[in-house]
Parts: sequence; structure tokens; C-alpha cells
Amino acid sequence: MNFAPATRLLIGASLAAIGATAHAQSTPADATDQGAGAPAAASATSEIVVTAQRRAELVTKVPISITVATQAQLERQQVNTFNDLNRIAPSLEIQSAPGQNTGGGGAIRGIGTQTFSAGAVASVGVVVDQVSQGNANISDLFDISRVEVLKGPQGTLFGLTTSAGVINITTNAPDPTHFSARIRSELSDAGTAGSKFGNQVVQGVVNIPLSTNAAIRVAGTANLRQGVDRNALTGKYNANDHYSGRARLLWKPTDRLTVNVIGDYAKSSYNGGGDFFTFVRASGPGILPLPTPFPIPDTGVANQLASCGVTAREGNQDYCTNEQVSGRIYNYGGSVQIDYAADPFTVSSITAYRGSKERGAGAAGDVFRADPLELQVNNGDVHRNLRLFTQEFRISSPANQFFEYTAGVFLSHQRATRTPETLTVALTPFPGVYIPVVQSLGAYDSILDESMAIYGQGTFHIAPKFRLIAGGRYTAAKLALDQYNYDIPADPVQHQSLNSDKISYRAGAQYDVAPRTMIYATASRGFKGGQIALPSAPATPYVVLPEVPTAYEAGLKTTLFGGWVADINAFYEKIKNFQAQQCTVDATSVISCVQTNISGVKTRGAEINLFGRVFQGLSVNTGFIFAKATYPKGFLGTDGTNIGGSQLAYAPKYKFTFSGQYDQPIGDGFKGFVAADAVWKSRIRYEANSLQDTTFRAHWLVGGRIGAATADDRYQVALFVRNLFNVHEPSLYQSAFPYNGAANIGAIYGPQSFRQVGLSLDAKF
Repeated sequence: MNFAPATRLLIGASLAAIGATAHAQSTPADATDQGAGAPAAASATSEIVVTAQRRAELVTKVPISITVATQAQLERQQVNTFNDLNRIAPSLEIQSAPGQNTGGGGAIRGIGTQTFSAGAVASVGVVVDQVSQGNANISDLFDISRVEVLKGPQGTLFGLTTSAGVINITTNAPDPTHFSARIRSELSDAGTAGSKFGNQVVQGVVNIPLSTNAAIRVAGTANLRQGVDRNALTGKYNANDHYSGRARLLWKPTDRLTVNVIGDYAKSSYNGGGDFFTFVRASGPGILPLPTPFPIPDTGVANQLASCGVTAREGNQDYCTNEQVSGRIYNYGGSVQIDYAADPFTVSSITAYRGSKERGAGAAGDVFRADPLELQVNNGDVHRNLRLFTQEFRISSPANQFFEYTAGVFLSHQRATRTPETLTVALTPFPGVYIPVVQSLGAYDSILDESMAIYGQGTFHIAPKFRLIAGGRYTAAKLALDQYNYDIPADPVQHQSLNSDKISYRAGAQYDVAPRTMIYATASRGFKGGQIALPSAPATPYVVLPEVPTAYEAGLKTTLFGGWVADINAFYEKIKNFQAQQCTVDATSVISCVQTNISGVKTRGAEINLFGRVFQGLSVNTGFIFAKATYPKGFLGTDGTNIGGSQLAYAPKYKFTFSGQYDQPIGDGFKGFVAADAVWKSRIRYEANSLQDTTFRAHWLVGGRIGAATADDRYQVALFVRNLFNVHEPSLYQSAFPYNGAANIGAIYGPQSFRQVGLSLDAKF
């Protein structure tokens, strides 16, 4: 393997550390740590505990459809980034294209928020250690205890950014009882053993007791990727480097008082434009359809690409430009959680701050990344900041009483700023000839997003087997934009604001039909704040109204065999003012995206999930969903055709996921294992229109691992493969790229789009 110097240094450090652990003490590795304020997903012989209702409960007792991925599952599926969560739940889709998935949460049951609007919030909220991430979400996952995917509106307990669901993440907590450490790595190289790109992941963690009632846990990761894109002029893959760290202090000064202090920092850097557009279809000779003084011959996009070594095709990783493009993204934050057992309830305070900074080339400089093209579209550098402050006060009753409740208040204040981002469109049909088509100076934007909420939810134990659920939340939100638009010299100052308030609710019932089986039915209404859309001049900013979903769900939960959980549900959800984004290429070859409300969007269907241990040595997490998420009747797509009643963009109607591992002893102190990981999706459309060329066929993504470990799981080595059959599932398709309708199509590919083969190493001490 021909790794870069920095990569070789990381690999050498990980191998040295793993070797050193062989001489460390031989006590068994520590068990799964507890998450913030609640037990972690339980061991193989006990039931799984979650915090889906802001308290620790058995997953089989919670009247919400939940998919749970424990630390063991996340590691065997190699879930190292937020986008990798695509593979843990059939209901969850996360698109990795730049600028998509505001807040990072993706879509659940086909419902999500894909938008470039700076003032938008997510439909799927991301919560880490009980802190809402807002639009400053984490990108790398490491030292995670469990991930819970909560489906349907969760506004009662989790707030206004959860109209489609919640991804609830719990990290491992410090352990005051003993010292422990761990290092693990996953290593692959472009061109070795069939890998189509290179990726080296090194993660480390150390747990240090400070006293009998306090400990600190420090964890970090370096995730270095070469590709997936490659510059045909240099033969070099793009560098995408991520470094993240987290420190967490746990202190229990008394039996009643618990303090958690957490801080995290992440830096991401990329060159070449990162994972951005490549051409998958290109036109032949013609006339450039642009507003120019005279017709300009087009020698053909395909011919021009070929002149620099690029062939437009499905799975094309190549681009060709001499432009030097790079950028950096910083994410950071901290929180303090204080829990006090003040009988007869527990009082909690969670204070958090999150921030992000983005510097450098916003998209890719030259959007097409193809120097020979007569047409050039260039984005200027970006300078974006975001700051989010949240405060929550909560009280929770003890469990196992007639009326169990959780109630609280929540405040948030988010400020986002963007300095002017220039845009230039020009034609260079002949050497030395430069014809400007569009020159935009951009605008300075400052967006304020504030909210206040009062909430409560309770469970009434009417009978030993029968319970009623009731809850509500009042949310008041303010969204305001101040803009100075340099493209409107006559009236550059723009202001737009939106004040909204709404009541969310949840009501339902649950019944224990057997000691290990529960059924439930619920009705809920959510609320997601509005947006202020920022169109290009001369258009002015405008308001996109808040999104209000109403959902109904019925389900069954049961425990099979020795602890395998079955979660079966049916659902129906209708959304008022669904917030959508529709992107087209305008007459000047600029990708123009419009944010709008669509009333009457629906999602309905059924899902089954099975997760946990089937029997000793075999763990399986699998699920299947049918989610018919559709546009309303008579809805016109971006191509003017009626696509009413058809499936939403980015939403597969069917999806199947499977992850399993079987362990087999192979002598004294050792065992072998084999693991499989598979996802099947039905056809996906990537634009709100009828074009078949921007859909992707039904397909499988298959991977797995085979390896050996010590019986106590302290040391492990394995060979792994992801996307074994090299299926090129895109993150995004764009037609008319750069012009000529379906004759030219661009795609954005990510790590999920290509085969990866490598070696994983793991050591605990």
C-alpha cells in the first residue's frame, strides 16, 4: 500500500500502540460504558435500555418505533461517519451531497429537509448526549455507546427540529472504577485489493479515574480519505481529512448529584472540491444555448472531457482542472449537564454551546471542474459562521408509579452569518476570448433563529397492563434575516422576519398482551420552524412557512429467543406546508434552487425491525420498510410534468437492511468470526421531475468482515469489504449539467458509491 507520509505516521502509531498493548495487564476489557444520565444498551444477556422519552427505559416498553444500534453493531458495520448511519435502519436515509441535509439528520420514512437555505432547520433532529446539535452537527462517530433512530414527529419532548424523527446518540461515559484504553483502526488504499479509493481511520480512547466518584474520558479519531474523486490531470485523488476529539468529565459528589461536562472539537479539510460533481453523461457537438450576442459552437461536452482524460459514464470518479481548490470546516461545542435527585423527582439542567466555521471554496471553485469546457461557472470563497446556545431545565418523576412524567422548558438562540460569495459565469470559446455572462458580487447575510418552549409528557398506569400517554409542547419561534445585497445597488438592505408559535402533542395507549409483548397506538402532531429563502438577485428573500406534520402509528414490540427484539409498526403521516427544495439549471447554466411549501405531502406504510442477540454467538440487526412518501395530487415537477402521487425525491419506497455476526471458538482463548452487512433499496429519484436518467435503479450494497479475536475481545484483526460489487449509488444527480437537458448529467458520489477493501485492527487494555 502506497500511503501518504501523514497517513503512514498514523498507521505506524496505531500499530505500535496495538503492539504495546500485548505487554499490558491481562485483565478483561471494560464492559460497555454508560451514556449520559442513563444505562447504555445492555449486555448480551439483558434487555436494551434507551432514552427515547428522556428517561432510561427498556426499549420494549417505549410506545415509539425505534431502531437501536449498539456499540458492537456500529463497529462491525464500520459506522465511522454520520453518513454511515444510512446502513443501520431501513427508515433512515442520509444524503452526503454538500449543502444537503440541513442539520445532518437526513430523512426518516421519506421525510427530510434538503435545502441550501441558511435559515432552515432540520426535519430529523440530531441529539448527542441530550444536546440538540442544531445546524452545527458532528460529522464523525467514535466511542459511541448506542444510536437510537426514533421515527415520526418527536416534537413533544425533543422540540421544533424533529418533525420527522430524531437520531438520538449516546457516547460512552467515564468510569471511575478503573483505568482503560483502546485503539482501533481501519486501513485501505486506493488500487490495493480492488479498493476504488483509500481510507485510513484511527480511533483512540483513554478512561482515567480521578477519584472514587470522578473520571475523565478522552477520545479522538483521525479519518483520512483519498478520493473518491480524482484529478485526471495529476492522477491524484482528492484529500478529505477529518480530525475529531472529545473529552468528558463525570463527577458524582453525592449520591444525589451527578455532573457531566463534555467538550468536542473537529476539523475537516479537503482539496479539489471534496466530493463534488463529475460527469456521468455528456452531449455531442451543438450550439451553446446561452444568452450571448452571437451563436457559439459547442464542440461537445464529451469531446472536451475526453481531451483531458475524462470519460462521462456511471461511476465516473474523474475531473480535470488546474485550479487549486481547498477548504476547511471547524465544528466545536461544549455542554454541562447537572442531575439532582430531589425526591420525589429528578431535576436536570443542560447548558450547551455549539459553533461551526467554514472557510475556503464553498462548492468547488469551478463547478464543472473541467478546464477544456467553453463554459465556466465559478463560485468564490465562503466565510460562514454559526453559533448556537441552548438551555434546558427538566424534571422527571420516578418510574413504576401511577403517573410518570417528564416536563421542562427549553430555550435556543442561533446566529448564522455568511459573507458575500461571488459567482461568475463566462464563456471562453476561443483562446484569449472571454465573454462574461453573469457576475454576482453576492450578499452579506445574518440570520437569527430563536425559540422558547414549555413541554410535558406523562404516562398513566391505569391497570398493571394498560397505560395511557398524553403530552404537549408550546413552542414560540422567531426567525429574522438582515441582508446587504451588493447586486442590488438601488436597494441593497433587505430584511425579512417570521414569528410563529404552535402546540405539538402526543396521545396514545399501550397494553401488555404478554410478559414480553406490548402493543401501542399513538397520534402526534409536530412543528418545524419556517425558513427565509435567499434567492439570487434581483429576487429578494422570502418566507417559507413552518412545517406541521400530523402522524398516526400503531405497533407491536416483543422479545424473541434470548433477547432478540422485534419492533413492528404501521404509520400514516400527512404534512401541512412541507418544506421542499427544487433545483434546476437556469438559462445561464447556474444551478438555481428554489425553496417552497407543498401541502398534502404524505408518507404511509409499515416497517419491521429485529435487533439484538438471537442466541449465543449470533447477533443480527435487520429490518424492512415500505414507505410510500408522495407528492400531492396534481403536483407539477421541475420539468412541467404532473408527478402528483409519485414518490418523493431521495426517498426509496422499499428498503432492507441487514447486519449480523457469528462467533465461533477456535481453541483455547481465541475465536473466529464472520460478519455480513447488506442494504437493498428500490429505485430512487434525485430530482422532482419525470426524468428517468436522474433516477437510480433498485440495487444491493453488500459488505462484510472475516477475522479472529481473543476470547475476551481484547485483540482483534479482520479483513473487510464494503460495497463488494462496486455499485455506484450516487449522493445526487443533476440534469442539464451544464445545459442541454438530459444530454448532460452530473453526479456527486461518496464513499458509499465504490468498493473498499482493507484491514481492521483493534486492541483494548
